[in-house]
Amino acid sequence: DRQTDNMSMELSLERGPSGRVEVSDSGNVNIKVSLRGVRGALHLGHHTHCQLHWACLDDNGGWAAPTFQPQGSNQVDPVASRINCAFECTLTFPKEHAPKKIVFVVFVQGNGQDFWLKSRGGEDIVVPVEELAAKAAEHAAAAEAAAAAAAAEAAAATRPVNLAARLAPDGALARLAERTKPWEELEKARALKGSKVQKGSGTLVNNLGQLEWYVVKAPEQFTVLVEAAVPLPASAQLYLHFGCLADAEEGEGWECPEELSAGAIPTGDGKSARILFDGQARAVLKFNEKTAPGALLCYLYAVGPGGDQYVRNNDDQHFQIAIQDGQAGPPKPEDILGKKICAAETKYTHWTHFQRLCMLKDMLGKPGITEGEAAWITCDLRLASQKCLDWYRKRGYQPKDMAHISEAVGGVMASAVSGAQTSTVRALLRLAVRSVPRGSSSGGDDIRHGILNIMRNHGIKEGHRPGIECKFIEAWHQKLHTNSAPDDIAICEGYLAFLGSGNANDMFRVVHEKAGYTREDLGKMCQAGWHSDGNGLNHEPLHLPQLRRDMEGYLHLLKRVHGGTDLFALCEGCKGQYPDHGAECMAFEIYQDRDNPFVMGKITELRGRLRSELWKRDILMLDVALEDQMRSLSERQKLDSIGRDDLVGVLACILGDLRLSRQDASLDHGADLFCRLAQGDHGGEERWGIGWCKLMLAACDRISIVCSELADRVATLLQQCADKLRAAGSKPSAVFTVDPKVLATFGEETARCLSERLVAQCLKHLTPQLRHAAGLGAWEVVSQGGGAGTIGSVAVMRALPDTLPAELAPCIAVTDTLTGWEDIPAGIVAVLLPAAHAVDVLSHVAIRARNQKVLLASCDEEDQLTQLRQLDKKTIELTIDAGGAVKWAAATAQSSGVVQEEKPKQLTVPKPPPPPAQVLPISQFEQHRRCLGGKSFHLSELKPKNGEYKVPPSATVPFGIFESVLDDAANKKAKEQLEEIITDERWSDARKHVVTELQVPETLRKAIEEEMAKVGAPLPGDAPWQKALKSVWASKWTDRAVSSRKQMSVPEDALKLAVLVQPLAFASYAFVIHTRSPMATAKPDDALVEVVVGLGESLVSNSPGRALSASVGPSDASIDVHTFPSKPDGVFAPESGTHIFRSDSNGEDLEGFAGAGLYDSITVVDCPHKPVNYANEPLLFDRNFRNSLLRRLFDLGRLVEANFKGQPQDIEGAVLSGGELVVLQSRPQV
Repeated sequence: DRQTDNMSMELSLERGPSGRVEVSDSGNVNIKVSLRGVRGALHLGHHTHCQLHWACLDDNGGWAAPTFQPQGSNQVDPVASRINCAFECTLTFPKEHAPKKIVFVVFVQGNGQDFWLKSRGGEDIVVPVEELAAKAAEHAAAAEAAAAAAAAEAAAATRPVNLAARLAPDGALARLAERTKPWEELEKARALKGSKVQKGSGTLVNNLGQLEWYVVKAPEQFTVLVEAAVPLPASAQLYLHFGCLADAEEGEGWECPEELSAGAIPTGDGKSARILFDGQARAVLKFNEKTAPGALLCYLYAVGPGGDQYVRNNDDQHFQIAIQDGQAGPPKPEDILGKKICAAETKYTHWTHFQRLCMLKDMLGKPGITEGEAAWITCDLRLASQKCLDWYRKRGYQPKDMAHISEAVGGVMASAVSGAQTSTVRALLRLAVRSVPRGSSSGGDDIRHGILNIMRNHGIKEGHRPGIECKFIEAWHQKLHTNSAPDDIAICEGYLAFLGSGNANDMFRVVHEKAGYTREDLGKMCQAGWHSDGNGLNHEPLHLPQLRRDMEGYLHLLKRVHGGTDLFALCEGCKGQYPDHGAECMAFEIYQDRDNPFVMGKITELRGRLRSELWKRDILMLDVALEDQMRSLSERQKLDSIGRDDLVGVLACILGDLRLSRQDASLDHGADLFCRLAQGDHGGEERWGIGWCKLMLAACDRISIVCSELADRVATLLQQCADKLRAAGSKPSAVFTVDPKVLATFGEETARCLSERLVAQCLKHLTPQLRHAAGLGAWEVVSQGGGAGTIGSVAVMRALPDTLPAELAPCIAVTDTLTGWEDIPAGIVAVLLPAAHAVDVLSHVAIRARNQKVLLASCDEEDQLTQLRQLDKKTIELTIDAGGAVKWAAATAQSSGVVQEEKPKQLTVPKPPPPPAQVLPISQFEQHRRCLGGKSFHLSELKPKNGEYKVPPSATVPFGIFESVLDDAANKKAKEQLEEIITDERWSDARKHVVTELQVPETLRKAIEEEMAKVGAPLPGDAPWQKALKSVWASKWTDRAVSSRKQMSVPEDALKLAVLVQPLAFASYAFVIHTRSPMATAKPDDALVEVVVGLGESLVSNSPGRALSASVGPSDASIDVHTFPSKPDGVFAPESGTHIFRSDSNGEDLEGFAGAGLYDSITVVDCPHKPVNYANEPLLFDRNFRNSLLRRLFDLGRLVEANFKGQPQDIEGAVLSGGELVVLQSRPQV
């Protein structure tokens, strides 16, 4: 072997073959090995298989394993690896893993023989990688420097020196155009409310003049004002030539902004635009805040009678004007990938499915794929498989290349799925697997040679070779040679249908059914590009029934290479990869009985056995095909006609299959609870009894939440990708546009392909039966409104608005969802929503509804909600019958209901006295009650005796301290800036400003730490508690708090925030007690108790799911459990403990206004959210434990009531791990 230049070495092998090794350094170190003459020298046929058998060379000259395994290479023994060569291959190493030397021999198989080829001297071939890579880097650097010098020289030759001579050769003089001062447009923009101004400037090339610009940012509008000071002839016109970066991360490519300002026109290439300077001096561009580009790239374009000239900056580059604020940190990986995909699919003039797979293979090969990246990969592959994207845009590819890249994509896809970090990523990638051909490293050549052999064996004309002339076969043969793809399976199936019937229409019908191709689509194939003219495959085929047997074999080959979802082909392809022989036999048994519903259990069993092997490409594809078969069998079930026990069994089977696909802890816990109730211990309850049905409803609720959240997340992610692809295709520079109708609902339609849809269908039929058997109606009322009846006009809406237009009041809002934190705008008299988004009785929005006398109810029967939605804009009267169901009828003059007063209440907020100290311990709460909010003061009124319950050690930063901190000298500038932000009503900026810019005075810091230490709950010295304190203060400007103050006419300066500081309880359970139940059917002495696992955040914030809810009466009364807990996640205190800073305003617990939850409570250390496993939870399955706890909480409520002279209370608290009860706050019941 001899070295021939700086980067490569020639190879001379035994028996005559030769070759070449090239080493390049492009960030990674690439070692490319090319072989020549192997088949000829060894007298082998086309079915030759060649591999590089290689390793690293250690310092002693021995073979050693690499520290990094390149893509496509696999270790075959402790030191050696192999990579398929196909007479050319590349080993790519990251620089930090690049070996100094590698050693290899060539392993060739053909004609039933094995050959090991070394160098001509019989030695192993050694490649000095480090040495060649260094020379390659030197060579590249030298070439780059030479190119840069040449470019600089060429640019210098084109730089303008005298604009007047260039633009007006008649000798006209250049002069600087006059301009008025001040600039009126600039002053108008500055005067806009909330505007900020950024100024920039730059010098023109060869000091020809100056360019100055102003970027004025106002809410909803950005204005860019550009002023040029360049001497020009009077006859010349001056334009600003501008665009924005097509790929901001790469810093390459221009494109037009999404919107063009008035007066701007796009240029001919569609990648930029121009606007004329007014009087050669000034130009103005305006952008919507949401669509404004991150930065403008621009330079000047001058044109006159004598010619034109582009004028750039002093470095002969374009100017860059920053518009949007720069993002902190690097761009998100999904944004980078999304821009690459959008550019490739809509802008590249030459693009094929082969290149698409190459790009996505690189992305799939990186570790830690994010949800956004997985969504883009899935979006691109599924749109391609649906033929909504170009497959052959002015370029073709060899079948062997497509087969090879398909195999490679399948391999990295399997690795990505097995390494997925979240169930969402896993679900998205499994959707993508369905769009990936199986591929084969040798299959591409087999496809080409297979069609040639059929044509030659049957005497069919091929090129200039004489024979039977069939233009269809000849055209298809050309496609198979240049663009073979999965659509060839459908074409072959169509051709077989034609061979069987002799009717050409059968072929075109089958192709359309299988692949969605029309005859026109077939006519566009096999040309220079997909959209070229010509007949392509749109030929009437010649009936040659003698081809049938060979074509059936050829179809099997196509499915082996391209078929990623064909069940039989995958069962065959997995031979030798199954975990055991039993699994292999089971796979073929499933295939044989694939249409029998009784095979569903066997599918789940086999998938469980394959789970450990999913890192293998073929096993993953088989697993996905089995899931598809399970879904197909499930969809055939007539759920509305099978018995309720059979329905439970079908759902259990579907859940068992789904949990194998998702591998999600929360779904597993929900399925465990469901299966325990369906198949095992019923918790002491009779099957289909009231208690069992309520337990089963909790399991169904949990499963529904988990499944709907994942499906919604998948739909949202995919729709975001589709929307960006649609926007990219609508730009002037686009060469291809995806059908907008396909993209409009792409996310939703794709999410419907998830198995979660089957779960939803089963629950739709099962839940009403459970509710009926449990004695529950369709409606759950959490606030009964104002009395006899509620009259209003129906308004269908997605969610509650911040404010309601006066002309819509009184309004009955039929919403899709509630979060639990909303304010109910004045004018809304009722809120009705689906049970899937029902709010807890004690959630903040429920408390506000009762306070405002608004009817708030949820319904689990879609038919009733549909009927209400059909009454949109109609005036009706709502009533609640004796059974607690909501009824309605058209409102008439005789209606008994009373319309609520439409005017918002005028709330009077008490003004607190000056604070007596910076921090008050709990022992002084009662003494200084007017300086504290209701949380702190009511806490001081609690008087536990004999250890009946505990009150946490507490201290409060009273009213007025926040304002004194703002007045501190150190915060003078921060206060001025905050006042400006508040004046502009930039609430998000206000919150951020308080947290990041406000300084907590040292005296306050010491006071808080000292008082918390005195009460026995010291703050850790290294804990970031000051951020928690400032975050509570900042919550004065949350959107819901600002909206509430406006609605209740509370001035900004009247609202004061105190901050209650407590150690966070290590709660096993959290509870809320309504000492007098608000339920419609409650008895006078009943209390309503709700309990959740973990901390109370999931209860009061109305997180998805239900709490344990029960009506509890005196000791001689029975306990009525309304719902069992189903919240998927619990919130828990950190293992090391932490403190919570609770908001405590003077705008809460006022007469006629609760105000609960308007302001934030913040923990110093974030609390982990963990899935809760109810399958072994005593709240569900230990009746004695549950009843004992509920009875203790009822008694606690009566004790606390006694502290407040018998006034009904809402009590929040916790049950510690040792069973102790802690009361965290109590407030008057509303």
